[in-house]
Amino acid sequence: MARENLIFICASLIIMQLVIVSSDDNIDWTTIHDELRKLAGNLRKKCTGETGATVDLLEEAEWGEFPDDDPDSKTKLGCYLRCVMEKGGVMKKDGTINFKLLSKMTPQAFKQVGAEMLDECRDATTGSDNCDIAYNFNKCMYNANPVAFLVI
Repeated sequence: MARENLIFICASLIIMQLVIVSSDDNIDWTTIHDELRKLAGNLRKKCTGETGATVDLLEEAEWGEFPDDDPDSKTKLGCYLRCVMEKGGVMKKDGTINFKLLSKMTPQAFKQVGAEMLDECRDATTGSDNCDIAYNFNKCMYNANPVAFLVI
């Protein structure tokens, strides 16, 4: 039961990167992202520890700075993203991304923007290993909607 709850929470947090982009200028996206990270608990700490990814690297990715020209940083970021996705239950051990689960877990208010982002990134699921697949998928998600994108 605890594992199911953890998977649900982690997957929900990944889905929350699909936050709807609103025309309301009063939305404080920084606060929303900070609250989502708090809900993730130790997931960030655990995955940074396992992969060697730094908070700076994660923050840069959130701003669209993906380290394509730095193989070491690219691997660390990709493996961090893989860690979060696997622990969240949305990436299988074989690297397959469970789009059905991602879509199903998307809160109703975010269904449209989430579906658009996921549809745009269905083909961005290739790579030499699971870290590379997670990197390519998340980079696509950023490009699909930079405002809503979040690195847990």
